[in-house]
Amino acid sequence: MLLLHFVKPIATRPGRAIVVLLLGLLQLSCSYLAGDDGIFRDRQGEYLRAPVEPEIRVPDNLDSFTLDQLYVVPDEVISVSEDLTGSVPRPKPLDSNRPEGVMIRRFSGENWIVIAAAPGQVWPRVRDYWTQRGIELDYENPVDGVMETVWRFSPGIIDEREKLRLRIEPGIHNGSSEISLVQISRPESATANELIVWPRLSDSEEREFEVLQEISQYLADRTDIYSSSSASLLAGSLSGESKASLIESPGQSPVLEVRISLNRAWGQVGQALGDAGIDVLSRDRDNNVFEVDFAGQDGEVEGGGFFSRVFSDDEEEQQSSTNRFQLRLEEISNGVRITARPVDGNSLAAVEAELLQSILTNL
Repeated sequence: MLLLHFVKPIATRPGRAIVVLLLGLLQLSCSYLAGDDGIFRDRQGEYLRAPVEPEIRVPDNLDSFTLDQLYVVPDEVISVSEDLTGSVPRPKPLDSNRPEGVMIRRFSGENWIVIAAAPGQVWPRVRDYWTQRGIELDYENPVDGVMETVWRFSPGIIDEREKLRLRIEPGIHNGSSEISLVQISRPESATANELIVWPRLSDSEEREFEVLQEISQYLADRTDIYSSSSASLLAGSLSGESKASLIESPGQSPVLEVRISLNRAWGQVGQALGDAGIDVLSRDRDNNVFEVDFAGQDGEVEGGGFFSRVFSDDEEEQQSSTNRFQLRLEEISNGVRITARPVDGNSLAAVEAELLQSILTNL
């Protein structure tokens, strides 16, 4: 036992020396690789010391179309830290209700196609539709998303011609588009030099819906419509716009604005409330007002709580007025403005924004 006890520490001394040597080498290598001058040094703030180099000048006889500023520095950089009293806006939720595929929707005599593709992707496919149908276009403007056909004989009607005006716009949801159509018809003898003022509604809603059905079926069969490589650059400028936007400003009540007609907005808001599971207590179509019960995502708002409602003996108190909001639709120059206000008059901007966001998500 004495011999073993004496040999053991002698046998482990080389191992300890090796371990110490390895630790020393590791420390030196870390300093060499990750130090101030190391290969893997922290480069986080190096861009602040980077010099500004002059732009590359290409001789006049050479083409410079491939040169561009990859990272454009804005003229004015706004920092959140500059306004310590303000609040950072909430990130936009994922658009889980974005439409899939191609569908036709109808509200109050209006018909339109909703497609899960950007206007720049939809434009060339609709252009192909007219070509394959042998229908000549009299006017097209991809920047505005407008196509107009020449006067042509109305199908099944003798001595009558029709003209179609199609518009492609960004949809309510991100990455989607809407296609609307207006159809007008005239006797054959009256279409020579007529100055056209396009109406809001078609002369024949049945014919309008029939053409939209043909276009929607054609688009549904074109699986390459989602390929960005076949998008129109001019029509792509439409994608920067938004047909619906939730506007939130510090110190002001939030507002939801949608660029659609009042009749359509009334129908779609009512449907969105049902899809969102929000109870509608009353509807006033004459004044374009919904009264709804909404307690926010947490199930409660200021002035009331879950347990106070559960253990209340008064049924009227359980349906607390602090949960009641008036949704008012107001027609403006370019669409409809939707506001949400508590019935009791208290300011609940955060809950109002949640209510309007729920409607926007389900439109």
